[in-house]
This record gives sequence, structure tokens and C-alpha cells, in this order.
Amino acid sequence: MSSDLHDRSRRGDGARLASILVGAAVIAVVGWMTYEAESTRPRVKPIVEATDAAAPPATETASASTDAGAPAPAAEEDLDAGLFLPSLSLGDASVIMPSGAPRSVKIGVVLVSFAGAEGASPSARSKSDALAIAERLGGEARSDFHRAVTSGDPGSADDIGRLPRGVLDPRTEVTVFGLAPGEISEVLETPRGFWIVKRID
Repeated sequence: MSSDLHDRSRRGDGARLASILVGAAVIAVVGWMTYEAESTRPRVKPIVEATDAAAPPATETASASTDAGAPAPAAEEDLDAGLFLPSLSLGDASVIMPSGAPRSVKIGVVLVSFAGAEGASPSARSKSDALAIAERLGGEARSDFHRAVTSGDPGSADDIGRLPRGVLDPRTEVTVFGLAPGEISEVLETPRGFWIVKRID
């Protein structure tokens, strides 16, 4: 009887050893497949936004390198290189996103709503009245943006946050993403009303 138990014990040990070997083989195959998939995948350089305010501007670095006799660094990469940015046909005009435009912008907006605009109340002012107000606030925004914001309709703000591309209507987006940091737009007609936009960064 003890030899029968001894035989069963050896068979159990053999089954456990076989399970361990099969598990190890599976792990090895999966690891090899992962390695092969990674090694054949094209390498893409990650896009990193510059956040170091202490870094010297590219022009200073270039001149310092040239003065020291070392070759000047390559020009800053165009983040849109290789991306297809279609021309957006809007009526008679063709609007194209500038090649150096950022992926997202932080903006402030003065809103002047009118009847028929998205989110406007049924008793909203006429479009022509709204345009006259927006043009007045646009002039005011150039000297005191905050004051223009406080005179605008609800939805106006010094800082509405960061917007990625693809959120605004195409014409507005091209104009807003084409602004330089600190620049204030002309009066823009948008689906929500007239906007005066200040790009913060």
C-alpha cells in the first residue's frame, strides 16, 4: 500500500513539474512575441511641450554656440511636420491652419450674444446691435481686456481655460490659433455670438 502511495506521489510531482514547464514555456513565448512586436514597431519621437521658463530662447542658444565655435543647433522642429492639415473651404475663402500653430491655446473671451446665436435667450438683441456693441468692446479690449470682459455677456471670461484643436468652428479656430501670445483678435462672428479673443499663452 505504501508503494502505491509512493507511485501516486511521484506521478503528482511529475504533473506539477509538467505544469511548471508549460507555464514557463508560455511566458517565454509571450515575452518573445512582445519583444518582436516592439522591435518591428516604428519609433516615434514623443512631443513634449516646453515648460521650462528658465531655458534661454533658441536665438540666444544659437548665438552662444556659434560664438564658441561649435555648430549652431538645428532649428526648432515644426510639431505639425508630416501632419495633414486640410484646407477648410468656407464659402469663397479657403482657410488653412498656420503650420506653426500650437496644439492647444489658453484664451480669454468677451462674448456679445444676439438673437439666433447658440445659447442666446429668445429676447436677445439683434445681430446688428450686437455687432455695434462688440466693435466698441473690441476697441476697449485693446487697452483693458478685463474691463471689456466685465462689460460682455455671461460667458465672457478673462481665462476660459485651455482649448485643444478641433473644439471651435473652423474659421474661429484658425483665427484663434493664429494669434500670438498676448494678442487680441478682431471681432469674430461665431455660432455663439460675437467674440473678442485674447490669447493668454
